[in-house]
Amino acid sequence: MDGGGRYAASKGLLRFNGYIFGTRAILDIIDASDENRVSHLSFYVSSKENLTRGIGEKLAISSVYVDFIQNTLLPICKTRGYKLFFVGDFEALTPELMSTIASANAQTINNRGMTIAFVFAYNGMQEVTDAFNQVFKQKLISGVLTPVTTQEVQQYMYSASLPPVDCLIRYGGAHRLSGFLPYSTAYAELFFLDKLFPDADKGDIYDIIKKYKKIKRKFGKI
Repeated sequence: MDGGGRYAASKGLLRFNGYIFGTRAILDIIDASDENRVSHLSFYVSSKENLTRGIGEKLAISSVYVDFIQNTLLPICKTRGYKLFFVGDFEALTPELMSTIASANAQTINNRGMTIAFVFAYNGMQEVTDAFNQVFKQKLISGVLTPVTTQEVQQYMYSASLPPVDCLIRYGGAHRLSGFLPYSTAYAELFFLDKLFPDADKGDIYDIIKKYKKIKRKFGKI
């Protein structure tokens, strides 16, 4: 979801407005994904590193997403049956955003439609480290010091209930993953777009899904 700040600057607006326009792009992407029968959709809203930009950045993200989740997204989820899921270091968020996330999760947990995940205050390396430490802790408690397996690590990941990522789209011109779900994106097909995220539209999703369907995914096999 790169480019909100740059988008706002290009329009002579405050950085805060870039995030608002970004939420409008989210709605287009949700519509296009649902129309293409996507079962799981994730948005990388902020990394732990993003929050080091200052309290203003943290409050801007919180304000925009509290309003967006409560007043726009939840009504849509209730109507269409979407399930909301949240990943990240919630303790790094404002109390208002933490409360909104908890409420949204509780209100949609039994829905059976598309799962929409939002990733806040996230660091992929930290996720893997925390999961490994949890496995190691359990082995010390049980006294069963067998080698750690990928399955054991997986069950303690923040994103454990999400399937592996099939297709990853990054906006904003950068050609890197910036720590996004490293465990889950190992075999993801990667698409990088130069346009800024607030300019994202349904056509992007349709075009990329068309390209994705033409890829023969081998997962290391012949």
